[in-house]
Amino acid sequence: MDKFDLVVLGGGPGGYPAAIRASQLGLSTALVEANKLGGECTNYGCIPTKSMIRPVELLSSLSRLPFVKLSYELDYQAYMDWVKGVASRVSEGVGSLLRRYNVEVFNARGWVAEPGVLELSDGRRIGYSKLVVATGTDPASIPRLDFDGALIHNNRTILEVRRKPSRVLVIGAGYIGVEFANVMAKLGVDVYIVEVMDRVLPAMDDDFSRLMSRRLSRMGVKLYTSTRIVEVEKREGYVKAKLSNNVEVEADLVLAAVGRKPNTMGLGLERLGVSLDEKGYVRVDGRMEASTNVYASGDVTGPPLLAHRAFAQAIVAAENAAGLKSEFDARAIPAVVFTDPELVSVGLTEVEAKNAGYRVSTVKLPIGGLARATIEDSLDGFIKIVYEESSKAVIGIHLAAPHASEIAGELGLAIEMGATLEDLASTIHPHPTISEAVQEVAELALGKPKHFKIGR
Repeated sequence: MDKFDLVVLGGGPGGYPAAIRASQLGLSTALVEANKLGGECTNYGCIPTKSMIRPVELLSSLSRLPFVKLSYELDYQAYMDWVKGVASRVSEGVGSLLRRYNVEVFNARGWVAEPGVLELSDGRRIGYSKLVVATGTDPASIPRLDFDGALIHNNRTILEVRRKPSRVLVIGAGYIGVEFANVMAKLGVDVYIVEVMDRVLPAMDDDFSRLMSRRLSRMGVKLYTSTRIVEVEKREGYVKAKLSNNVEVEADLVLAAVGRKPNTMGLGLERLGVSLDEKGYVRVDGRMEASTNVYASGDVTGPPLLAHRAFAQAIVAAENAAGLKSEFDARAIPAVVFTDPELVSVGLTEVEAKNAGYRVSTVKLPIGGLARATIEDSLDGFIKIVYEESSKAVIGIHLAAPHASEIAGELGLAIEMGATLEDLASTIHPHPTISEAVQEVAELALGKPKHFKIGR
């Protein structure tokens, strides 16, 4: 039986960075992954969905220009094959990195046979001194609405569809549902969204919800909030859904985007003294330690389920497994929704800050005054800043704008370093860019805006 200093169970964003970092620190390292390297993000989430968004946004941007006479027909099968090809190349890149770092990869399912030993689905057993659990999550289903890969889809199976639907019913208005709705609507598909909560993007700032509701409605998307699915009847080639508001919807396919469930069952974690919360996620401390010599990272540790959060946790887990002292800082994790416009939220919302006991103020600046927003023909976005009244320390920034994802790191840095309004206002940004919004909103909060009139 081969034995390693560290074995990582799972090859997604919570796993493969841990294996690479452990190897950098001199540990003999193995990684066990039953499916494709790169995990959910690379193969079914971040990479393919953003690959879907990119061509659609290019075409949409061109079609809005009054002097461009554009007539096109998108080859949906070739489009989705291209999307799959991008994801495959990224997955192959992960494998190449692991080989370069001499990480031994076992393409099998693994579970704990006994402390210090993993049993693999191919019959082999491997030993370890330290273990990182990074098994991620699977799409959650709805009772009596099983995924069939034909009419009823999750975020994975819908990527295999090669014929553009004419009507899509999206169940769930979180970031997955809203991103898919945004793409499909711009492709000319009739889109219906059903959300049990009272607004779209219910986990984000209220202003994001209002903005995205307007934008989706403008694209022709039918939104049904505070609504649930009562019944879905499969017909020949389409479905008929009855909603709790007595509306009936017919669609070529259904995308259920109602959340995730952790992959912790059947791993034998109880043999290691690992504790799970009420939803089945692994409980960890700030060092990502779940029990003695056992660490966990990524989505398996619970929300927010974000690849960049998983990357950071994976490094912390590996460094602590190698004997270093490393802590995970969750204060400045950007949440991004890749819609039109893009939405970025870093730090606390006003409600969260007040609930946490802060005395805060907020300032909201429309981006319509930015020259770059005019160039991009995207004038109805905004930036909102949440700051502590006494110290003027920034504790939350929320931005709706083109290319917002590209400056999310700057917003995270501001919060992580404890920046004040004056710090942001005195940072010179290039012109014309969307990033100027960060400086402008700080100037407005300080009462000295240069491109915004205070009062009438």
